[in-house]
Order: sequence, then structure tokens, then C-alpha cells
Amino acid sequence: MINTYNETHLHRTLKEIYAGKHEGAQKEAPCGHFIADILLADGGIIEIQTGTLASLAPKIAYFLAEKRKIRVVHPLAVEKYVETTDENGKILRRKKSPKKLNLTSVFRELTKLYPYLLDRNFTLEIVEAKIIEERIDYGSTEKADNSRRRHKKTWNKTDKRLDELGKATVLHGKTAWKKLIPTALLKKDREFTAPEFHRELLELYPKAKRQETSVMLWVYVKMGFFERIGKKGNAFLYSPL
Repeated sequence: MINTYNETHLHRTLKEIYAGKHEGAQKEAPCGHFIADILLADGGIIEIQTGTLASLAPKIAYFLAEKRKIRVVHPLAVEKYVETTDENGKILRRKKSPKKLNLTSVFRELTKLYPYLLDRNFTLEIVEAKIIEERIDYGSTEKADNSRRRHKKTWNKTDKRLDELGKATVLHGKTAWKKLIPTALLKKDREFTAPEFHRELLELYPKAKRQETSVMLWVYVKMGFFERIGKKGNAFLYSPL
């Protein structure tokens, strides 16, 4: 009960979906020092992570040290709506969030996980999702929790719920991770800078941001796909390993 007290509808729904795919799966199962979202009959683990992936690092390290297979399922909100109600549940407004996410957006979450990404027992599943963020507008700043806000607001976020699931990208092993990169960048003796890496990535992810692809390149360097070989003007130069 303690582990699920603050569980969102989004997390709970995904947990039900993925547990239902495996006969004998246990939800919220004690497993050593941690509680696994889903414990499979063969001892494998499925973790549903709707928040920051970096916070899972200790849990992933522990389960891998235990020689358990672990799959992390992370919903990517490629489409998000904000639904605001009053205290009685009456919908006041519903609007689409302008924020656009794609696979490159995930990499800012992976800077603490790179030591585990190529482990043979680790799988990352990124599943595109349409998500509804729920809010209650109290009509006054006095009723809303403004303790962690710079500017007072009249509303609070109350939940996230899953509206629709889309394409899943399963990342396990080098071959799968290579598929996220344009083949031109992986050719032998290819040299490129971070800005050139970004321009190549735009062919696969037209809305990718420069900051996101820079982090993506950093993660791939840490994973051993590329190395820094020098400089070109003021920019660092990279090449495939």
C-alpha cells in the first residue's frame, strides 16, 4: 500500500497491461532491497517508469547485480492534453500541450543509466503514448498548494492518465541502439561535430532539438559507439569506434 499510495492512473494502467502479458506475474512484489513493479515467474523484472529514468539507477544496478533480467517501460508523451476541472469535477477547459517529444528527448534521462544500457540483461522499452494531465482549479491561490512554486497559481496537478498507446521502441543490445542513428554517421572513418550530428539526426527526427541531440551524442560516446578525436575550429570532432 505504501508503494502505491501516490501511484498515478498512467502508472497503474501500464502496470496492469504489462503484467497481463505474462502468466504468473506478481505486481508490487518484494524483491531484495526493493519492490518490483512486476516480478515475472522466471525471476525477471519489469519496471514502469513514468517519471525521470535517472531515479531508477540504484534499482537497475541492484537487479542486474542479482543477475535478473530487467525491462524498463517508459511512456513517451508524444501527445499530451491538459484537462482542468473545478472541485466538483466539472470540466472547465481542455487544451493540447504544445510540447513535442520524440526519441531524442529520452536521452536527457539516460545520463545516469549509460553503464547499464548495453548490459545483456537490460532492456529499455519506450512506448509512445497519448496522455491526459489532470488538474483541479480551486479558483483561488489560498486553496492551491503553492509551496514549491515561484509564482502562485489557483490549480494543482492531481493525476496523469493514459488515453492511448502507440508504437513501442525496444532497445536491447548494440544493434537496436544503432538503429536510432543514421547509418551515415556509423561509416568507418566518418568524422563529424555535434552540430553536424544534429543535422543528420533531423532526417530521422525532424523536430529534434539541438540540446537533446548533444546529450544523445554524449550518451553514445559513453556507450562506446563514438569517440572524441580532436577539434574542428571551436567544435569537438567525433568518429565511430
